[in-house]
Amino acid sequence: MKILIIGGTGFISRNIVKLLLERKHEVTIFNRGKSPDLLKQNKNLRIIHGDRKNESDLKKVIGNSAFDAVYDMVAYKPEESENAAKIFKGKVGRFIHCSTVSVYMVSADVNCPITEDQDKGKLMEYFPNNPFGMDYGINKRKCETVLWNLHDEKYFPVTCLRPTFVSGPEDPTKRDYFWIERIKDGKSLLIPSTGESRFQQVFVKDAAKAFCDLLEYDITIGESYNVAGDEIFSLNKYLQAIGELMNTSPEIVHIEQTAFDKLDISYYPCADVFPFNTRRDAFFSLEKIKKHINYKTTPFNEWMQETVNWYLNEFDGHSAAYNKREEEIKILKSLSN
Repeated sequence: MKILIIGGTGFISRNIVKLLLERKHEVTIFNRGKSPDLLKQNKNLRIIHGDRKNESDLKKVIGNSAFDAVYDMVAYKPEESENAAKIFKGKVGRFIHCSTVSVYMVSADVNCPITEDQDKGKLMEYFPNNPFGMDYGINKRKCETVLWNLHDEKYFPVTCLRPTFVSGPEDPTKRDYFWIERIKDGKSLLIPSTGESRFQQVFVKDAAKAFCDLLEYDITIGESYNVAGDEIFSLNKYLQAIGELMNTSPEIVHIEQTAFDKLDISYYPCADVFPFNTRRDAFFSLEKIKKHINYKTTPFNEWMQETVNWYLNEFDGHSAAYNKREEEIKILKSLSN
């Protein structure tokens, strides 16, 4: 197939590109060229630089040709989706939009396991510290609304995938390393609330494969899908599982959520509110994606061991806000007294 990826150098994107090339597709990447290109040269890979917000740049990419599939991995605002739809309508066999489970998690209420039809729930009162990204989730909802309003099985066939937290080696958000590094230093872990809210992650290679496998199933046209791993963890169980992979048992100290929210360390501009502290259950039904594309996931212990090993042996740097670790330790000591 002849495939265009808007984006192409992000965490999921570059894994999609690798897999598509392995499957002998012709792949064109369109992005600003501001992220490091980690992909190896390939005769079936073409890279074009431009700004997706610039309509003329996008028009140049398509020219007089057509694509069998377009993946939009970096549409964050409705006008970006609207512009793409206008340009690619009638010139694309499939339009695949990378959405997010955040479209659910900006809702006031959700029913777990969360099914794909819960994407239009009443919005919660605006909560800037929403660990799923308040503005992010709202804007992604709007992107989807634009695409579904313009969806046409013949001229503009849309599919939306909604990944949860994507993890694995080389994750730019370093969410897992937040905890891995703190377990590594041997000090106690500060956990907001009870640590019992449940969540899911997904291994980046499983997510990428789901994006690629869509192309082989016409039933996926006009559908949305959750993309997550099979295992469901509480934060407590997650930390215990990582500790076992690191041959240790971290001490966990809980602090009431309201007390935690008053601390200076409770929110880092460059990170989540302590990664995977989801504040409420956030796990998702995989029934639909398993039925439609035979979706399967890598066991947690397998991919997380690979991730732990990469961070400990190949990654050079610190996790988000590790420079405030001493403040965490002081708080931990005060709670123990």
